[in-house]
Amino acid sequence: MNWIKADSIDKINEIKALSGSEKVLIFKFSTKCSISYVVRSLLEREWNEGEMQMKTYFVDVISNRELSDKIENEFGVTHETPQAIILKDSKPVFTASHGKVIFSELRKYAN
Repeated sequence: MNWIKADSIDKINEIKALSGSEKVLIFKFSTKCSISYVVRSLLEREWNEGEMQMKTYFVDVISNRELSDKIENEFGVTHETPQAIILKDSKPVFTASHGKVIFSELRKYAN
């Protein structure tokens, strides 16, 4: 996976704008949570760039809690971690958290 670090409000605005032309994945994780590491590792292992042509952004909620709050307010998605959110046209078309963040579900939204 080619993770793009989302570490500013400007990056969230960029993601929102980009979602107008393609689906975009935001993955929120906590560096203090072992489940976050496991889910991220599983996604990285199964991700196929040829099949999943979607930009993938990650937000470290420990370092950037204000971004998680911005995502919650901007897209109406309650904060959880780990959490996957796929946006299209500035709206979530898929959300999942914890053990429900699995590649087979994300695959259904491939561009």
